[in-house]
Amino acid sequence: MILRHGVMVVLIVLAGAAVLALGARLQGPALRGALLGALLAAAGSMVGATIMARASRGGARRFYGGVAAGILARFLLFLGVLIGIGLARPAGLPLAAVALSLLGFFFVFQALEVRLVMRRSIGGGA
Repeated sequence: MILRHGVMVVLIVLAGAAVLALGARLQGPALRGALLGALLAAAGSMVGATIMARASRGGARRFYGGVAAGILARFLLFLGVLIGIGLARPAGLPLAAVALSLLGFFFVFQALEVRLVMRRSIGGGA
């Protein structure tokens, strides 16, 4: 489950990076900020998938608790990163680019995780 999810996350990040660089024509600091947001969302998605995989060894209640805990933990992590960037104001890293990219990729990866949850719920295995 984690390997398949990881491959999908990497493919989505690569496709998203190509769209950001070529399609959106972002350059310099905006591109770096958007890529940082994409990488943070990807890391969060992998952490969430790992939590789900471990929780799937228990019953349904433990599994859904793991899903909820993973989502909450990522929100807190992302909030902390955004607050840190906002307070530090590193040169050449626009907060808006990081935040928008992080939010966009987070929702894409959430859709991917919903697929995993549905497969687990229907009985397709974890």
